[in-house]
Amino acid sequence: MDIPSIIASLPTPAAVFPTAGGLQFRDAASSLSQVVDNGVDVDDPRVLQRTNEATKIVLDNMIPVGGMAISNVAAVTEIVVLPPEMENAIEAYPSDDGTLVRGDKDIKQAWYEIVNNSAYLDPSQHHDNPMEDFGLWQAPWPGYEDKLVRIYRYRGLQPGNAIVTVTGAKRFVPMTKDGDYMIVQNVEALKLVIISIERYENNDIDGAMKYRQSAFELLQAEVKKHIMDPRNYMRRKAQYQDETASFGENTAGWLRAHIAIDVEDALKTGRQDLLWAINQMERRILQGPKTFKDGIRQVTADVVGGFVYFPADVQTVLAVSLDGRPIPIRSEFFPHLENGPGGGGPVCSEALIDMGDEITPEALSGVRRKYKLVADCQDQKQLTAVCKLRWIQKRPEDMMVIKNYEVMRLLVESKFLEKKENWQGAQANQQTAMRILDDELKDYLAGIRHTVHVQSYGFGLGNMQHGTL
Repeated sequence: MDIPSIIASLPTPAAVFPTAGGLQFRDAASSLSQVVDNGVDVDDPRVLQRTNEATKIVLDNMIPVGGMAISNVAAVTEIVVLPPEMENAIEAYPSDDGTLVRGDKDIKQAWYEIVNNSAYLDPSQHHDNPMEDFGLWQAPWPGYEDKLVRIYRYRGLQPGNAIVTVTGAKRFVPMTKDGDYMIVQNVEALKLVIISIERYENNDIDGAMKYRQSAFELLQAEVKKHIMDPRNYMRRKAQYQDETASFGENTAGWLRAHIAIDVEDALKTGRQDLLWAINQMERRILQGPKTFKDGIRQVTADVVGGFVYFPADVQTVLAVSLDGRPIPIRSEFFPHLENGPGGGGPVCSEALIDMGDEITPEALSGVRRKYKLVADCQDQKQLTAVCKLRWIQKRPEDMMVIKNYEVMRLLVESKFLEKKENWQGAQANQQTAMRILDDELKDYLAGIRHTVHVQSYGFGLGNMQHGTL
């Protein structure tokens, strides 16, 4: 990829918005000039120098109020070049709703945790579409030759040329004249930082640390007052609130939206990662040893004797009837058992023999359950089977199998607790979820009267007479 050529082809980056405003240096200079050593003249060049130095210290340690920037940036061949006034990208997304990322509109937002200009957290902290940081490059545009710009690659952007809205921290740009706007506009905090600089220079380390700590406490309090949201959690929350209505009830997208709104860790997780967590929790239930209410499906079809392929979402048949008469289900091992019919002997008048999974490319999961129906091959019969469902990975528009919201919320939350190594909390959540599923099944079966079936004749009981015990 020829990055210099791509940069040169880009238009000069648009100005960062909102435009600078608030205090100019001239507004704060008289106050800042009186900080140390009985003060200096307001026109003393050291005032501007110390203010710039204090501003740089603040921006190196935090994003203060007024320290965020938003810009619409032209992307060419997935390359995004930030304006010189921006230090980094914390979040980015295509401005046009028609722009796709890897052919999908569901995961357009690119965002990740950032530590500083060059170091990032481990890959597990990247979400959805982490943009690749290509570092700082010299800007090629007229009038910008002395500027450095940060470049990213936004992989999967379709089409490659698009407008991307980027949110990030402002870069430190030294003030040079009275009319320049101040990035850090908390004058009291700047005073304390300037004093700390003087204390460090005079080897008063303890005093310097106390002044600097006080300065950052003021700045943090100001941030809390403004409720800064650099990763736009609230924008994502608003999108999830819209999706509670736009996705059909009990679809994976609908469930993801509700869980993101209810669980803080889910809101801070990438959309793709959250959907993966939901899928894995449903997988644990369906592939577990128990069968629950939502994990059962009834299948009815007109058949004749021969092989029967069940739908892709069927894991196994639990009970079956033929023309309204229950018939036995035999496993693959049955013909080979000591009390079985043998490889070539009769099974019984009618039976359904499990032949296991068979790979079929047309199935969603890649496999379908195959059975052999032993019956009168001449006449068409109605087969009705109660089946345990197979887990199949869901897309946002797909219907979930487990539709009990509280169960899925508890299980997804337990997955976040597992990542934090809070095994006790995760286990408690899982036990509560399983208890809810058990109670739901008991309530569902409350009106069903079960009868005991006693086998009085058959293989292994060949010496017994026909009759009822």
